[in-house]
Amino acid sequence: MRLMLAQTDPMCGDVAANLASLARQCQQAVAAGADLLVLPELALSGYNIFERLEELAEPVGGPIAQRAAELAAEHELFLLFGLAERQADGRLTNSAVLIDDRGERIATYHKRQLWDREHAFFAAGEDCCVVDTRLGRLGLMICYDNEFPEVARALATQGAQVILSPTANMVPNAERQVLQIRARALDNQCFVACINRAGEEAELHYCGNSLIAGPDGEVLGRLGDAAGSLVVDIDLSRIDASRAHQDYLQDLRPMPETIA
Repeated sequence: MRLMLAQTDPMCGDVAANLASLARQCQQAVAAGADLLVLPELALSGYNIFERLEELAEPVGGPIAQRAAELAAEHELFLLFGLAERQADGRLTNSAVLIDDRGERIATYHKRQLWDREHAFFAAGEDCCVVDTRLGRLGLMICYDNEFPEVARALATQGAQVILSPTANMVPNAERQVLQIRARALDNQCFVACINRAGEEAELHYCGNSLIAGPDGEVLGRLGDAAGSLVVDIDLSRIDASRAHQDYLQDLRPMPETIA
């Protein structure tokens, strides 16, 4: 699998401009030979849109996802992006949408661990999301989920080989983010990719530093704080190699509910 992380600096609230940028990013991904292009959290609307959510949130089958699906099919590219999603019952979720190289939506994950102001606007997700693809078994989480070992562990125990996390993390958390992603990969002996964003939105200053870590916690690629892209080849056989000496998931003895 060749993965392209797109550390974007989207136009806050300008969906048309961000979709135009997505078309260019798809072209760049194909030129780089990537199989899968991944964007940050809420990358096609901007993250700091809380006061405009009623205007900008869409159903998962709405115009944003439809255009993304068209681009994925046109470029024969798997695509993962963040979406402010309006549910059928009117609730809003902070979602990650995965589309395959035929333009079919194959997974939607709703952010489980909500951060700060998100509690006032989004409903928390309840389920884990792991999906089989021809590229491998992919698990999804979003931003603040990175900081809870339980989320990545749940994905790994369901067989995720590569965990992808669209993120909108802010200054001064760059090194903390790197440490957490490396730990999630090492703990579960799988690949973990954090796709953060760059730039500023009002008072929010994003720290970039998107990265992917391998099954032994090593950094396979990392960006700085500016917008840009990172292409990494993922060899899934490294998971078995990492687990050959010690297999944390197999050896794990679940902790009791209470300890005397």
